[in-house]
Amino acid sequence: MSLLLTLLGGLSGAALRYGAERGLRRSGRDLARWIPFALNAAGCFLLGALAGWAHLHRMVSGLILLAGAVTAYSVAGDDNGRPVLGGRRGPALRHVLAGWCVGLPAAAIGAFVTLN
Repeated sequence: MSLLLTLLGGLSGAALRYGAERGLRRSGRDLARWIPFALNAAGCFLLGALAGWAHLHRMVSGLILLAGAVTAYSVAGDDNGRPVLGGRRGPALRHVLAGWCVGLPAAAIGAFVTLN
C-alpha cells in the first residue's frame, strides 16, 4: 500500500510542480530562471513541515510524497542539465550549492514550525 501511495504522491507532486512552474512562467519572463529555485525552496519547507507532522502523528509512509516530488522534479532535470551539457559547469555547480544552502534551512524551518 505504501508503494502505491508513494507512486500516487510522486505523480501528483510532479503534476503540481509542472503546473505551478508553467503558470508562473507565463506571468513574467524576467523571473523565469528563479521560478524553479523558488519552487524548490518552497518544496523543501513543505517537506520539512510534512516530516514534522508525520513524526507527531506517527505516520511513517505516504506523507512526504508531495514535497519530495515537488523538490526533486527539477533538480536532476533542466535546471542543471542544460548548463552542464553546454559546458557551463560553474553556473550549474553554483545553482546546486545555492539550492542546498537555501533548501536545507527551509526544510529545517518547516519541521521546526510543525513540531512547535
